[in-house]
Amino acid sequence: MGKNSRRKKSNRKNIKRNKQLKPVTIAVRKSNFVSEAGPGCFITRRSDGNDRDKSPDWMIGWEDVDPEDFGIEDDTESASVGVPDIALDPEDCTLTICNLETYFRVAYVTVFDTTVLGAHGDELTQGTTTDNDGKSMSCITFIVLCPPCVFAHLCYLVIPDGNDLSDVRIESDVSKWQRHPKPSDEHPFRIGFPLQCNGTTPGTPPKSFLCTQGEDGELTHFFSGNLHAIDFRCPVGTELLAVADGVIVEAKDKNTLTGISVTNLFEWNSILLQIQNFEEDGGDQINNVGGDGPLFVEFVHISKSRVKAGDRVKRGQVIGYSGSVGFSPEPHLHFSAFRSSDAEAPTVRVLFESCNNGKGEGINNQEINSASSTFLPRAGERYDANGIVESLAEL
Repeated sequence: MGKNSRRKKSNRKNIKRNKQLKPVTIAVRKSNFVSEAGPGCFITRRSDGNDRDKSPDWMIGWEDVDPEDFGIEDDTESASVGVPDIALDPEDCTLTICNLETYFRVAYVTVFDTTVLGAHGDELTQGTTTDNDGKSMSCITFIVLCPPCVFAHLCYLVIPDGNDLSDVRIESDVSKWQRHPKPSDEHPFRIGFPLQCNGTTPGTPPKSFLCTQGEDGELTHFFSGNLHAIDFRCPVGTELLAVADGVIVEAKDKNTLTGISVTNLFEWNSILLQIQNFEEDGGDQINNVGGDGPLFVEFVHISKSRVKAGDRVKRGQVIGYSGSVGFSPEPHLHFSAFRSSDAEAPTVRVLFESCNNGKGEGINNQEINSASSTFLPRAGERYDANGIVESLAEL
């Protein structure tokens, strides 16, 4: 997910309730995530007062609850006392997210090596995950945005004869939804494209890349630390390019884990680059890029880095290779920008500068920001260094 995915682990227990589910009618929103890019991931969001979300067909349903039914008398009393984040019904074998707090919560829940059925009895398609030791497992991960005083009844678990719910391996991470403090924040500095589009041999046509998740994408891009991130589907080993002149702040490529397990949210490989303008004589750097303060960009899920902390790089220079390390349903580049290198810094929007002037490696930061054409990738569209190449079916 990137440098800002700091969340706490959750608890679960068996619980039995008489569920009286209320129908929820929520309008469809314009998605900024290509669902095919998340095999094994199932997303549900209910934002009361927000007309952008839709309940998925696979989900059992939402249940509005009264905290007083659980002995919680006022807002100051902790809802966590006696009420689990993750509840398993021992009779119906259902999996439920419980939120008795006064704020929205986000849950990532992974069920391993277990047949999972949706509301209508259809088996949900499994994904996979592999740890740093090379051990792979089939699994399903649910991503749930849950309002206050609501239970999200997700699915049914199929328990083999001779087993019970305690035999099911479930990992979860439930936390308060950390919304971006300034969703419209945009840095004026314009950057180059982060992936190598030019063919490596003469006559090879330029490559383009599908944007699978854009701003406020439903999979992982709706937190403060990921809101403005952009994901591009790309084969493992695709060359990663410095998007501007700058200095490498951090580079790590020791992990090998991949897939959709919740634990993968906390480990990844990445390169963090601080964009800087250098004096022509090679002297002092200027950190106030674009006249609006510092700017850092991060390349996440990489397979290998070609740089180390402290290295000075030029725009268009190959700095590493793409991969699928961390919480990654498929090989892709997760690219994001920040005004600070602090681990809790919110993202900032940056626009890509079209490279249709025919220039590439060696353009300095002043030259790239004198061009006229910019673009901001959206999910479902293919891009190269010049901008949009192809728009796919409506999401």
